[in-house]
Amino acid sequence: MIITLLLSVVVALAQGTGSIKDIVIEGNQNVSREAILAAMRTKVGQPYLQDNLDQDKDAITGMGFFQAVDVHADADGNDWIVRVRVVEFPIIKEIRVTGNHAVKTEDIVKVINVKPGDVYNLRSRNPSTAAIEALYKKKGFFALVADFSPLQDSPNTLNVAITEMTVNSVKIIGNERTKDKVIRRLVKTKPDQPFDLMKWQNDLRRLYSTQWFETVTSVDQPMTDPGRIDLLGEVKETKTGTFNIGAQLDPRSTLAGFIKVEDPNFRGTGQNVGISLMQSTQGGGTSIDLSYGNPFMDAQDTSLSVALYSHIIYRFTGTGFGSSATPTADDRYFERRTGGNVALSRAINDYTFWSVGTRIENVRTSNIQSTNNADFIKQDGSLATLSLGVTSNHRDVDIDPAKGYWLNGTVEPGAANITEAGGAVGSSLKGKSNYVKSSVEYRTYLSNQPPRTVKDLQAPRRVLALRVRFGDISGGHSPFFEQFFAGGADTIRGYDEDRFWGKEMLLGTLEYRYPIQKSMNLIAFGDYGDAWGGYGSVGNFTQSPNFQGHFGYGMGLSFRTPLGPIRLDLGFDEHGKSRTHFQIGTSF
Repeated sequence: MIITLLLSVVVALAQGTGSIKDIVIEGNQNVSREAILAAMRTKVGQPYLQDNLDQDKDAITGMGFFQAVDVHADADGNDWIVRVRVVEFPIIKEIRVTGNHAVKTEDIVKVINVKPGDVYNLRSRNPSTAAIEALYKKKGFFALVADFSPLQDSPNTLNVAITEMTVNSVKIIGNERTKDKVIRRLVKTKPDQPFDLMKWQNDLRRLYSTQWFETVTSVDQPMTDPGRIDLLGEVKETKTGTFNIGAQLDPRSTLAGFIKVEDPNFRGTGQNVGISLMQSTQGGGTSIDLSYGNPFMDAQDTSLSVALYSHIIYRFTGTGFGSSATPTADDRYFERRTGGNVALSRAINDYTFWSVGTRIENVRTSNIQSTNNADFIKQDGSLATLSLGVTSNHRDVDIDPAKGYWLNGTVEPGAANITEAGGAVGSSLKGKSNYVKSSVEYRTYLSNQPPRTVKDLQAPRRVLALRVRFGDISGGHSPFFEQFFAGGADTIRGYDEDRFWGKEMLLGTLEYRYPIQKSMNLIAFGDYGDAWGGYGSVGNFTQSPNFQGHFGYGMGLSFRTPLGPIRLDLGFDEHGKSRTHFQIGTSF
């Protein structure tokens, strides 16, 4: 121990003899001498210490500019000359990106720290590869950077080799009734494509939104081949074909008996067929609806929907019209609308689709018993419309959205031929007229809970939902029954159905939805808006030529049942008067 200690002291004393006379830098071409000296602890005039030279080598290497670094000292009498020899990395003149398919080369180059004209630096490798992988993740893809270094046979070229995660196989299990070929039409992710998590989530969302399945989930699969992933989705089918007979309230709070037969997934083909008959206790005759839809008309997934119908709509007259009193049979008249519509739609991309449709109707009023012409509007005749629309759907789940937005714009040119007119409009509004009905609707959904994932599409969420709608009718005189209406279950709750009408409409709805259980939400809501600038007042339903905002608010419940979604709301108007609204189907 004593001998070892003495030898260490002798070596230390030997290293400490003499001082640094000069520091010579060799091999540097693009990195300045001053930059290298600034990284070193050893300085001219200092005592010579080998430990300092060892640390200097590590520091110069750590600058990242050099392939090789050598630091040593040569004796010069009693002093020392330190020699630093370096081999620089080359200047990068070109960046070559290989292996990328899902992300454009120019987007990758933008996030790389090294630019043409720079000396390649090892320190730029880790942040650059992390930035590339983060860029892929931001776009919904997954990738690893396999190489980020100058090419050996072309040192001025930076080689960025990317290994993208690709899809090895796609399989959906659990379907018994729904045909595999139908599911393949809905799942857009295909083998050998770059794995796009958002696209896979959209596939599962698309399956779930058909309402053919009670649950749709993604199942984790072990990765057997590096860089390739097997995708497995599992579905649990729900009962689709139904035959129902019973009684219900419609949005106008009239009790009606009904018979309904429908199947939204007819024989597992994805086609929907339905027929319904409804007879109200208020009279007016039977309403009948026939419907057919096919979401896969061609190889581009053009969707077809056809409907034939003869509906009864109740209009009120006399003391019941616009009052809180329940109208009697003498205070009510009927409007029967008979016709049909045909619509085609096709996706532009995963989020946007266009639609075109036509509608033809014949309208007839009946049971007008009021002797006061100011108590009703009668415009009997026919009309035909053409509808052109574009919809952008970025919601996480269509059935019960918690995140995202939905936007629709529609233009509907129409032509009407009124053969009989009377009541508040008088007989002067008979004849032919052309008009254009346009509307825009925006919906957005916010939740402070984590986003739904491919394993969790059905999870209930607390949601703040906003809907804004605007409508305008230009051109000639549109019939009364074609104008915009506000008031009631789907517009301004707390008011009678169709309380306000006009050629202009502006409506806003804000709801907070709190899940009580998986299929039930408690809802607080506020509605605001108006329809104005159309036909004048009828009975107690006074109208305005200008916007007069009306406010409704209240609480409600929504249910998801085997017969479809149901809403029950208790609304209050701006004067505190209440009204209960019942709605079959979703609100928004």
